Amino acid sequence: MSFKKKAVSLSCLAVVLPALLIGCSKEAAENGSSSGSSTATASTSTSQEPYVVKIVMADDADDEAVKAVAAEASKITQAKFNTTIELVRYGFSSFNQQRNLMLSSGEKIDLMPSLGLTVPNAANSGQVVPLNDLLEQYGKDMLEQIPQADWDSTSVDGKIYAVRNNKELASGYGYAVPTEYLEALGTDVSTIKTEDDFENLLRAAKSKFPDMYPLVSDAGTMGYYISSKDDLGGDPGVLEDATTDNTTVVNWYATDTYKDIVTRRHKWQKEGLLLPNGSTNSESATSLIKAGKAFSSIANTKPGVEGEIERSTGKPMTIIELVPPYSTTNNINNLWYVAHNSENPGRAVQVLNEMYTNPELANILIYGVEGKNYVVKDADKGIIDYPDGMDAGNKTYSVDPWAWPNELISYVWASDSPTVWQDTLKFNETAIKSVAKGFVWNNSKVLPEIAAVNNVLAKYVNALDCGDLDPADTLPRFEKELKNAGIDKIIAEKQTQLDAWLAQNKQ
Repeated sequence: MSFKKKAVSLSCLAVVLPALLIGCSKEAAENGSSSGSSTATASTSTSQEPYVVKIVMADDADDEAVKAVAAEASKITQAKFNTTIELVRYGFSSFNQQRNLMLSSGEKIDLMPSLGLTVPNAANSGQVVPLNDLLEQYGKDMLEQIPQADWDSTSVDGKIYAVRNNKELASGYGYAVPTEYLEALGTDVSTIKTEDDFENLLRAAKSKFPDMYPLVSDAGTMGYYISSKDDLGGDPGVLEDATTDNTTVVNWYATDTYKDIVTRRHKWQKEGLLLPNGSTNSESATSLIKAGKAFSSIANTKPGVEGEIERSTGKPMTIIELVPPYSTTNNINNLWYVAHNSENPGRAVQVLNEMYTNPELANILIYGVEGKNYVVKDADKGIIDYPDGMDAGNKTYSVDPWAWPNELISYVWASDSPTVWQDTLKFNETAIKSVAKGFVWNNSKVLPEIAAVNNVLAKYVNALDCGDLDPADTLPRFEKELKNAGIDKIIAEKQTQLDAWLAQNKQ
């Protein structure tokens, strides 16, 4: 069986209960495409008017490579829909700014990933269009394959605003370290179970590798925390521990947990264990590791994350997980929107549906052009790698499967486990579920307070997270300014909405 046929079976796996994982359509698999995809295109053809769907995506890629990928992808969409794909990519550090400029200026965008733009903010700002009717007409495959609970998590007041990516739907947290460094230190990572244990490893790294920073920030941020909080859809107000039944919404920045985290990081910076002035660092953690300047970075743990980081650094990686995986609404945080700037939202959804269900199109957009950006190493297993002479250092098209609509129907990179997509499904099923999973926060009643609070957060959070500021001096001022900006009103409104949701959904 070819990989393309196997990929369809895997897309079925992603949307049914474990006991039914073997129940995918044999006919669909043998046809080499999902049954939904074929039905969605049955009534479409090149008889449609020509249209260009503009996709704006993050991460670096050479202009010529992007054009070649768009041309290759367009061969599929032109044949099916008379639609040409225009692809634009910006680096992660500039993506949000560039996207915001395009949205505010009215420049055409059809499809875009969320990457920090939450559903409540996207909906209430009018930057994206509701999808309910469009999905019924142009996205029936996605409607069928994505569970209703996940549609609820991307909706506000019954209106669907986004399509969630088919990927890992839970998070663990820990640290990523090149395997060779751990071997040089003789480290048994199974003995590292706490931040204190990891702190000792950082001290050993500082002694063994004096020219490296033991731990680094990622382009000025260290927003992954060694904690199991539930952000409840974004904006201030969290459940401090999503693995318990406690449903009290609290100010994260006033918790002892946050205080302990930033106090430890400040101590690490003073000891030379953490990159100095990390909040002003413009380099990504992976680029610092790739250059041999960093021993470790904080990481979101999931199946395949080692290979994902290796593709960027060129170094085999080991993950030290300190927070076991748990699942919240926020894990449905990689989404695709149809921008309000789209000239034909229906045609945009039509292409998005194809991106979600067609392995051939998914592979092109995720990995690039075969023979140029990747080569197939094992056709039966769907294993790919860089072409001869290409590696993470000279690649022309960045590979970020998680950021595209459906990585689970795509090829598997050689540095990943051959079973990475099956492992991802198991990861999703076995993760601890937050009691508030499925709750969607509607921030429309407190937008002025959110704007004021965000200004305060911008002033303090990155610097505290990166260890640049002394929490003993800074946290009291920070908390006072948050109160003055209206954080208590936001938290009270979120608590009211959560209580109502719990009463309706957790009977």
